[in-house]
Amino acid sequence: MSISFILRMIAGAVSGNSGSARPENINGEVERAKRRATKRINRAKVRAQDELGELDRVRITLMSGDMKKFTSLFAQMKNVDFHDCDTLTGLDHFNKERKNWREMEKLSAKAMSVVTLAGAVDAVGFGAGVLDQYAKVPDIKGLDASAADTHDVKALKDMSERLQEFQKEVKQMCIRMQAVRHEARKTEDALLDLSDYFEDGIDDIRAIMNEEGNDWTKYTPAQKILIGRTAQIARLIRALSEVRFLNDDATLRPEIQESVDAAEELLDELGA
Repeated sequence: MSISFILRMIAGAVSGNSGSARPENINGEVERAKRRATKRINRAKVRAQDELGELDRVRITLMSGDMKKFTSLFAQMKNVDFHDCDTLTGLDHFNKERKNWREMEKLSAKAMSVVTLAGAVDAVGFGAGVLDQYAKVPDIKGLDASAADTHDVKALKDMSERLQEFQKEVKQMCIRMQAVRHEARKTEDALLDLSDYFEDGIDDIRAIMNEEGNDWTKYTPAQKILIGRTAQIARLIRALSEVRFLNDDATLRPEIQESVDAAEELLDELGA
């Protein structure tokens, strides 16, 4: 029976039909409802964790591969000043003692250590662990036998409220995990699209350095823009590869959402 059926049983008892609310019937159906909720929540959690796992693999691959190539090349450049690329957004951070570049280098090294320790590019749970804490079946107390025997209207109404709250919590939990699944896929797609441009940008930087050397001041405006654009993409990839993807309540971290929005805007600007 569904929770709505149980609620009708209780409503019938409250209205005077005492035979409608036998505690063994109600409590038996409550246990069945809990079992169904457990299956539903676990399915939603597993699907969300699978998507987070795929996202983790993409992030680790990018940070241990192309990001390492980029930071290696970028470290060789001298006199870099992204004020020459003031038409590109987000590069002001790189002018502050290359702080963001060094953070990317550390994150790349961290990703490399994960791959080395695991022996393969496996998911490390940048967000999946949160779901184990979040996706727990809500507790719900059954109906006391004495409540039905004495036709305790208040106890029956309280049971009805508990059932409705239980139903609401299960639904909200499943909706949240479906959202996590969608957000993880959206972030993964953004990273994969960015990585295509990133790979080309790294090739451009390598070609520029082979032809012109390592001194930024000797590059043409067009070459500086190419390098700046690649750094812009690197900054977004780094932001989307933060270790924490979710808050403790399984909501998307605001920094990740801002970076996804910025990535989509940049991709629209870059075109195909």
